[in-house]
This record gives sequence, structure tokens and C-alpha cells, in this order.
Amino acid sequence: MSNECKVTDQDLKYAFDKIDYWYKKNIKFLTIVTVPFNTSCVFSNIISKLSEDNGKVLYVWGKSGENKELLSAIKEFNSSVTHSYIEKGKTNSNLTFVNYNNLFKVTELFDLIIFDDITYFSNLNSGNVREILDVCAEIGERVLLYSIEKLALVGEKFELAAYNYKKPFVEPRILTTRIDLNTDIPFTLYDYLRWFKENNHKVVIYTPTNEKLNLVYDYFCNKLKLSDVKIMKASKEDEIKLCEKVLKYKDKAIFVITNKIEELLEYCYMDDAVILFSDNERYTYKKILYICGQIRNMNLTLPEVLLVSNDISEDMEKAKNMARNFNKKVWEKRLIEL
Repeated sequence: MSNECKVTDQDLKYAFDKIDYWYKKNIKFLTIVTVPFNTSCVFSNIISKLSEDNGKVLYVWGKSGENKELLSAIKEFNSSVTHSYIEKGKTNSNLTFVNYNNLFKVTELFDLIIFDDITYFSNLNSGNVREILDVCAEIGERVLLYSIEKLALVGEKFELAAYNYKKPFVEPRILTTRIDLNTDIPFTLYDYLRWFKENNHKVVIYTPTNEKLNLVYDYFCNKLKLSDVKIMKASKEDEIKLCEKVLKYKDKAIFVITNKIEELLEYCYMDDAVILFSDNERYTYKKILYICGQIRNMNLTLPEVLLVSNDISEDMEKAKNMARNFNKKVWEKRLIEL
């Protein structure tokens, strides 16, 4: 995520107005439904206004530290907003950041709590999110959830397109096969790999376990007949750091096989993603969507996200449908603009 807000006030105005309208009413919850890795700048206006009235805002998210992009946007409105990051106790700041794992250690009340489940790679399931919302409701007069879906049982919601909405959200492409993926790959996937190679793409190949990682790595190194491609394995921290250096070479195709996609995508640029054994229970619809969102944000062209499996799981189907719905909403938005 960028440390600077690159979204114009004009593009943010819709969200600003919707949040303002909700806050003026006596309604506890608001959910903003949006795509993974959308901007946090949408909160800059309400935080600035509350700070002017000595209000206190708690920003709950999955990282340890402050949201630099949001702070950059707030400074455009009000450079006097005080901010801090805490792990427990109380705070004297207008805006306080806390990791959701430490939320139960916070010992004071807030005028507004923003629960951001969008701007980082979230591993929270629906039950986790609801539990965190319950704690937010106890210590916050008002609660705003930033999420890919509405999970609060009460309150209002509105849908927000990605700030760079003119670029479509990545709809994952499903490739099913009868082939045992532990020992081989289908010809349809081979065709994609060949195309990636010819265009010097950097491709992450994701496996659900370390055992399958080793099987797939062995296949790609010793059995896959594809020349002039660098094959790398990234499971440990030092391997991921090595990938970060090697991936800077632009004139060669590189395939990185990993079971640590979240950590890899945090530091390494990738053009496309192949999710092997995608019907595995570890691949929730949410994880698939966040992979699509992160790949989309780092790739200037439209990337491919391939789900390769023997069967189609409910999570695969749900992720594809939600991605398609994100794009449908954008299409409707652009029709209205015309």
C-alpha cells in the first residue's frame, strides 16, 4: 500500500458525503462494502471533522503501526490531528491505531471506531469479524466497518467502487482437470504458462501446504518442459527476500512457487497468479478475492488469476461471483456517469 493518498477529492466526495450523512443520523453501524485493497483515504474527512470537535477515533486493522496513507490524506484537511499507535490501555490522541488482536486491551470509549478489513491482506473469517464488531460496539459510540461484505446485523451500508475503478477487478478463471496435480498439470495450464514465459511474466504459483509446495517445485524443475524460465521456491523468509531481488529482472520469465503468498505479495511484484489445488479448504472465497485484489493493484495491465483444481468448491464459485459483481457495480457506475 502506498504511503501517500493518490485519490482526488472529487473521486472521494461520494464516500465523504455518504459517511457524513450516516454520522448525522442516530444509527450505530455503517458498513462500506468495497473491493480488497481499496483506499483508506475515504475516512480522512470524518476523522478531521471529529478531531476539530475534540472527538476521539479508534482505527482497528490487521497491521502493527499507523496507516501512513490515511495520515497523508488527513493532513490535507487538518494538520493538527494528533495520532498514535497503542497495544493496550488509553490514549490522548484524536486518532489512535490498534491491531485487532489487541482490541480487548483498550480501556476507554471512543466517538467513532473504524474497523478496516480492506487495506491489507485479511485472514479474518466472518465469525472473527463479527466478534471484533461486538467489541467495537461496546467501546464505540458509532462503528464503521470497511469490508468486502455486510456482516453487521443492523445498521446501514453503501457500496463503494475501487478508487481506480476504470481498471476492472480481476475475475479469477477456473481450470478444472482430472489430472493428479501432485504429479502433473493440465494442458490448459501449460498453455498459460507458455504464454507467461513468452511475455517474460513474473508468476506466483500458490500451493496450500509445504508438502505440495515441494511436489510442485520438483515437477516444475524436473518434468515441466519449458525452457528459459527461472523457477524459484519461496517458503522461508530468506527465500522471499531473494525473490524480491531476482524479480527486478525484466527480460526473463520467473515462476515463484510458494505456500506463503501473503508474505510474498507484500514485498514482490507479480504479473499473474496460479492457485493450485484451489478446491482445498484453505482457499476461502475471501483469500481468493484478496489475492485478486493485490495482484490487480500491483499490475498495470489486467492480470490473470487461475484457479486450478479437480473440483469446483463453493468458495471458488463464490469468489468468482463476488468478483463479477464488483465489476457489475462499476459498469453501472460508469453508465450513470455517461
